[in-house]
Amino acid sequence: MRGLPVGWVEVELGEVFGRRRGSALVPAKQPDRRFELYSVPAFRTGEPERPLGAEIGSSKQAVSHRTVLLCRINPRINRVWIVGPRTDDPQIASTEWIALREADGIAPRFLMYALRGPAVRRHLTSSVSGVGGSLMRVRMAAVWRTKVPVAPLSEQHRIVVKIDDLFAKLDDGIAALKRAQANLERYRASVLTAAVEGRLTEQWRKRNPPEETGEALLKRILAERRKRWEKDQLATFAAKRRKPPKNWKKKYKEPVEPDKAKLPELPDGWCWATVDQVAEVTGGLTKNPKRRGLPIKFPYLRVANVYADEIRLDDVRMIGVSESELRRVLLRPGDLLVVEGNGSAEQIGRVAEWSGDVEPCCHQNHLIKVRCMSSSYLSRWPLLWLLSPAGREAVLDKASSTSGLHTLSLSKVRAIPLPVAPIAEQTEAVRVTDCLLDAAQVARQQVEAETVIRAPALRQSILKRAFEGRLVPRDPNDEPACILFERICAEQTATVGRHGVCVGASPS
Repeated sequence: MRGLPVGWVEVELGEVFGRRRGSALVPAKQPDRRFELYSVPAFRTGEPERPLGAEIGSSKQAVSHRTVLLCRINPRINRVWIVGPRTDDPQIASTEWIALREADGIAPRFLMYALRGPAVRRHLTSSVSGVGGSLMRVRMAAVWRTKVPVAPLSEQHRIVVKIDDLFAKLDDGIAALKRAQANLERYRASVLTAAVEGRLTEQWRKRNPPEETGEALLKRILAERRKRWEKDQLATFAAKRRKPPKNWKKKYKEPVEPDKAKLPELPDGWCWATVDQVAEVTGGLTKNPKRRGLPIKFPYLRVANVYADEIRLDDVRMIGVSESELRRVLLRPGDLLVVEGNGSAEQIGRVAEWSGDVEPCCHQNHLIKVRCMSSSYLSRWPLLWLLSPAGREAVLDKASSTSGLHTLSLSKVRAIPLPVAPIAEQTEAVRVTDCLLDAAQVARQQVEAETVIRAPALRQSILKRAFEGRLVPRDPNDEPACILFERICAEQTATVGRHGVCVGASPS
């Protein structure tokens, strides 16, 4: 065919592998026998599963060493695997794999790399059925019509060796990038720790004695807190046209105080508080069918929108809100959103600051809102604490329970301890920390671009060059692939379809 390197041939998978069928078996009939199972989920690990027959609930197909497995499910993922060397356990595979059993003249690893190439991926993804994801499958007719270029056998081996070498170097580079990612995460954690322990601003603090200590600042915030409560109570009485009852101020509920005996020492001029002492903590909207009929509709944030120091707005949905709920659930710039619960303890208490990019906007009940009561206490400061390793430990301590489950509630968030630094030092610590974290974030994005975008693109570029015949030099003494193909066809039945045409050589 036009465009193929000299001596190569293009074949359809059905011409070579269409009649090579494996036997089906039911592992459950051998409940005590251990199998080597090539399942679709195991592909990610690179190692087959080794379950007993009793643990396998469906029929499988028998496979053997050097069988190439092509997954039918969601071809965009492009899963291609080779069955490993024979073991003492029977080798089987999920029926979601198309088993391309070894054929003379086509090296299995050459075929594997060919099936991973961009042209094959485009062909398979354009020929699917199903609604998407795990329900999307390649049509079998399209699989058998898939065309792959076949080089002379000796050249196939040279190509495989070269691809293996280049991919190994690429893997080494990715491993180095992942180490860099880990180093950046450790650096980020160390910056946050230094900030909330006062080490980041230690020299600055010596040069700038505070006009107001953290303890004095806390007292002022607590006074503002009480004054706001009294104002709200008076407004409630006025709305109901009632006079404040006698001793109504005594109903004020003092905020939760920290257990200082369990907390480490802080720098001079700092003190410990709780979230409840410095911030208003509220829940959000409970999603239910009745909200569909409410006339007021606002965008709202869900757990899926809130990550560590990041709010993602690519999927913001609408929800019905009643007028009576607006004051409680509307977000303001500077509000902190804390994830209430998650299946993983590491993800509980994820927190980010709302910047007001969507206005108006509210939040779901699985996000707990923390709003600082005074402009004298920077919202970014408690955010740094909650992001730091010590802050994370404090969150998990409050989230833990005797049942082993990890959840947060309004009362648990209110009880989380946090340090209070003088306002000027908070400002300086936030400024320096943000500068350092911004630089680390730029480096992190560059590393992610290399691993997520550039590395896969390089792999595809290598495969493209390989199957265009531009990766290794050709040897004019190699037996042309068309002769190999004729030999393969001779082994097939007389019903084999048309075969490719060799370029630059004639069948002998």
